[in-house]
This record gives sequence, C-alpha cells and structure tokens, in this order.
Amino acid sequence: MQNCISICFSIVFLILAVTEAHASRLALVIGNGTYQNVSSLDTPVNDANEMAAVLKELGFKVILKPNVQRRAMIEAVQQFGTQLHQNGGVGLFYFSGYGLQTKGRNFLVPVNANILSEADIEFESLEVKRVLAQMEQANNRINIVILEACRDNPYKKDIANLRDGLAKTESPTKTMIAYACAPDTVSIKASNEGHSTYTKHLLDALRHRPHLSLTDFFIKVRLKVKQKTNQKQAPWESVSLVNTFYFAQSPRSKETVVPPQPLTQPPSSNTLTHDKVFRDRLQDGSEGPEMVWIPAGRFRMGDIQDVGDNDEQPVHWVSVDRFAMERYEVSFAEYDRFAEATGKEMPDDEGWGRGNRPVINVSWENAMAYAGWLSKQTRQQYRLPTEAEWEYAARAGTQTSRYWGNEPDHACRYANVRDGTFKNELNWGSIHNCVDNYVPAAPVGLFQPNPFGLFDILGNVWEWTCSEYEEKYNGKEQRCAVGKNSTEFRVIRGGSWFNTPWSVRAAYRDWYRRDYRLNFVGFRLVKI
Repeated sequence: MQNCISICFSIVFLILAVTEAHASRLALVIGNGTYQNVSSLDTPVNDANEMAAVLKELGFKVILKPNVQRRAMIEAVQQFGTQLHQNGGVGLFYFSGYGLQTKGRNFLVPVNANILSEADIEFESLEVKRVLAQMEQANNRINIVILEACRDNPYKKDIANLRDGLAKTESPTKTMIAYACAPDTVSIKASNEGHSTYTKHLLDALRHRPHLSLTDFFIKVRLKVKQKTNQKQAPWESVSLVNTFYFAQSPRSKETVVPPQPLTQPPSSNTLTHDKVFRDRLQDGSEGPEMVWIPAGRFRMGDIQDVGDNDEQPVHWVSVDRFAMERYEVSFAEYDRFAEATGKEMPDDEGWGRGNRPVINVSWENAMAYAGWLSKQTRQQYRLPTEAEWEYAARAGTQTSRYWGNEPDHACRYANVRDGTFKNELNWGSIHNCVDNYVPAAPVGLFQPNPFGLFDILGNVWEWTCSEYEEKYNGKEQRCAVGKNSTEFRVIRGGSWFNTPWSVRAAYRDWYRRDYRLNFVGFRLVKI
C-alpha cells in the first residue's frame, strides 16, 4: 500500500506539473495567416497547429482556431474566459499573426480586417486588453499570454505614424505576457522549418525543457532566439506571477523501482585491469572516486551523422591527451562528504534519495568548488572535463550517435532515459521505445558502461563541463572557461532520465548559466 501511495503521488506531480494538485489547464491557440486585405503569412497556421499539439501532450485542453475572422475571434475569447472561470487552474493564450499598436494599445488582427486608417484599428481588430480582461476575470492561479505578433506592419505604407511591433503592456496580477520581440521592434524573417523563429524555439523548449520554471523557461527561449538572430530579435516578458509553474515538473517523492534486467553477458569494461582503474587517497586515508585512464587519441567531434543541431557543427578533428575520468557520476554520498567538510549547503535530493544516486541541484560553480576541494585532499589536479574531453570519452572510439549504436530504442540496457517507465507515469512526448524501470535518476553504475568503462555517460543526469558555450565550434570546446572574459554560459552534455532520443547522443549540446541548479544536472570530474 505504501508503494502504491508513492507511485500515485509521483504521477500527480508529473501530470499536473504545478504546485497545487487538481489544477486544470486550458489554452486558446489562434493562428492567422490567410489574410484577405493584406499579404498573407506562411507560418502562423503551422505555428498554431504545432503549438496546440504540444500543449495537448502537456495536459492542456486546447481550443484551436486557425484563420479566424473578427467575430469568431471575439467569441473564441469569450468562450475561453467562460471555461477558464468555470475550471480555474492555468490559462494560456497564444496568437500568431499580424499585430498592431496605436496610442499605446495593442491589437491582434483577424483575417478579414479591413483597416484603412488608424481609427479603423480598434473596430477591425481584437485588443489584447480584451483577452487579458477575460483571463483576469476568471480569477485562476496562473495566466500565460504568448504573442507572436510583431511582424513587419503591412499597414504602415497607407497609415502614417504607425509604430513597429507592439507596445509595452504591463501584465495583470498572476499573469505573464511573453512577446516574440522587444517593444516597438519587429521579428526576423521566419526560419526555414515552417515556423517563425520565436515559435520554433518555443516549441523546442516545450519539448525538451518543460521542467524549467516558467521564468527560466522563457529566459532560455529568449537567449536562443537572440543567438539565432545575431542579437537582432530580443523576446521579452512582462511578469506579475504569484505562483510557480512548470509545464512539466519532475516527481517530488521517491519512486518505486524495479531493477533493470541483468545483462546476458557482463560488459568487458567491468574487468578493466588495475593499471587502468585507480583511486587516490584523501588526507584522512579514505579513498577518493574510482577513476579510469582514458588513452590519448584523435577523433572527429560534432554531428558526424549529420542529424543534429546547428551548434553541433562544424565537425572537426580534435586531439586529446591522456587523462583520467571518474567511472561514475559524482554521487550524493561523495558530494555530501565535501559539503560536510567545508560547511557548504547540502543540495536538495527532491525526495528521491541520496547515497549512490547522482548528485543533482548543483551549479557549475558548486562542481568547480568540489573539484578544488578534491584536488587539495589528494594533492592531485582534478577539474571538470572540457567539452572535447567529454565527447571523446563518451564516444570511446565509436563513430555512431551513441556508444551502443545509432538505434535509440536500444538505450535501456545502457542508460536511464525517457522510456516506457516514464510514459506510464506521464503520457506525453516522444520516448525511447524500451523500458529501463527508473523515473527519475537511478543509482549510479546500474547500466552497461561504454568501451572505456564509463557508466551513465549518456542518460541519468546531464553533466557539467568546464567549457564556455559558443554557438559554433571555434576552439572554446577544447579549453576551460576562465576569468572575466568568458560568458556566464557553460556546456552540459549527455542527456538525462528526462530526455528524448534526440538529446541522448554523444554530439548533443546544451547550456545553462553557471549558477543554475537543476534536478537533472550533475557532473563527473577528470584528473590530468
């Protein structure tokens, strides 16, 4: 009975993904592209359709309205407000299409609008304030308004003094308004993937980073859009939230675990010779982490299968000197020993357990402090791996997307990933079509290691590297970020228990601010 209660409690937090159980989710999604009196837009209907699909996967009931005329837009907003008032919970409004501002007021343009003068805007369009009023009247927990409506203004040539983009609007209490562009600016031309640049990265974040808090989520989207547009488009948000929100939140209670099926043959790397595996002594005579020597070599780094993101390019040759790497991700037991010895804060284990589970909720700065302490304790030089060292070790001489091959559905013998176990508790998003029996992070060392003898190098938790993130490889992947000249962003590698097949690849890269603490990110060290 106790196990049943634990499982059910986890499922509640996974599905609802909010701080209060039983909160419903309702979204109104509008995409206007086929305009009758001005030039049509290619992406809004695609934007809206895909947004609706992803929001449904995240537990939203969705009202989808493509190519809507004014009367239908008004009725849809009224229907949305009524349902939101009845059900409470979380409301989300998304609009993709033309938007206009006049006299500090913002308007969304229906497909049949016939705007010949500035005076027509109010009567031919839907004011954003009307949407906000309906959502505010519902008196629900959280409202999210996303406006992909700062495109080139097709009316400026006929109407003098119209300003670009949308005006700055303060959000009502319990509301976040997310704009695709900064006030009085327009978006960059749409991407070549059927979506606007902003919505493309919004969709990517919903698929791959729904576990971030709402504010961190939109920070991530903003930074991605700015990078992809060379700082020319800068999304922004107006925030007056009083509750926390996650599109999908990880469980907060211990999960019931069924051990993975035993391997039919023990991995050869379990029998590494003593000259390849070692442990340094700490000052009190106890043993440090188990390390394995990684031979020097040369490899092609990046998206060698040509299936990944742009930031996995260019593929290039990298030479790596011999170094040692921890066989396992740093565990809570190891990190807690450091925290107790130095008086540092103990990281939150989310209720999943400590001991030999990988430490989580540690920032890059925390990992660097741990490496410094271990170096002093052993009188050896420990640090985080560079991004190049990490990928070289993860590939372990292989040329495939993953060290076990190119097939993601074979992952569950080798890694703790988003799998059938995950789907049983949260039925959304793509998964690895196999079962590893763990949600969330598993104790270290349970799955088959790679040919270098490294366990959990893919999956389980992301791992900090010492390298500064840059969008295209240009040398920073081969060194550690140092000094004030580096940015605040550090690369993480390897994917986690939460991640889809796309992210659990040797070449895949992600990045966070160096002070971020996340419940799916840990680390392992190297010795040089």
